[in-house]
Formats: sequence, structure tokens, C-alpha cells
Amino acid sequence: MTMRELDVDLAQLAFAFEDPLPDSHYYLDLDTGSLLLIRPELDDVAELREDVETENARYLYVPKPALNQIELDLTDFLLTISDEKLKLLLPVAMEARDKFSACRSLLSQFPGQLDKWQEWRQQGARQRALRWLEAQSIKLMPRKYGDAKATGECS
Repeated sequence: MTMRELDVDLAQLAFAFEDPLPDSHYYLDLDTGSLLLIRPELDDVAELREDVETENARYLYVPKPALNQIELDLTDFLLTISDEKLKLLLPVAMEARDKFSACRSLLSQFPGQLDKWQEWRQQGARQRALRWLEAQSIKLMPRKYGDAKATGECS
């Protein structure tokens, strides 16, 4: 199958892959490579929905993250932690009702760990976005500016 080259902002696409909000719907414009966000509170939501419905071959729905994606990411991240105390506490925080907030709060108490987690999570979202693009037969066009990691290969 032939790969279509498209100028997609990988950082934006990765953000869409992380956005768990049920009212946020992202579509990739196959003509321009831009992302279209449809949310109920937008002024032009009816016009945006009509565009997507009438030109459905032009817009590709970007899937929502799996409901347990944060938990999966945290479980994988736990394997990278060398601090024994944090290794013991993070699984407890993962049992909290709001896992994400509890884990962020805990990680912020250990120097550098919150930044490490955020980079880990962003890298995971970029890799999921790259795999999705590949499955859609879309290859990122090399960028001259912007996201330096936009031309990264899917691993």
C-alpha cells in the first residue's frame, strides 16, 4: 500500500491521543494535515460538524485514548523508577479514585520524577500517534521547523 505524506504536527496529534475528555473529538484533515477539534461549547461547532459529515473522506477521526491508558503508562513507568520508596508508594497512589492526580502529587514530591513522568507520557503518546498514522498509511512529511521530534520513526 502506498504511504501518503502529510505535514502533521506530531505534538498536536500526540495531545489528541492523550485527551480523555468525552466531549473533545479530533479529526485529521487529510488534505492539510491539520487537526480539527470539535467541542460542544465552540461557537462554530455546527459548521465544523457539517464539514466533517459532508466531506467525510477528507477527515479521519482520531481515536480517544483507552480508558486505562494512564494506568498502563503508569505501570510501565514504574519499571523505570530506581527510588525504592517511590516504587512502593506509586502503586498505592494508582489505587486512588483519581489516579492521575494522586500520582502527579506523589511524583512532585520526588525531585525530577514529575518531569520524567511527563516526558515518558508524552513520548508514549507520540509513539501511539506514529503507529496510528502508519496504520492509516500516512507518513510524516519532514518539518523544517516546529516539533523537532516530528520526523521520528515509529518503534
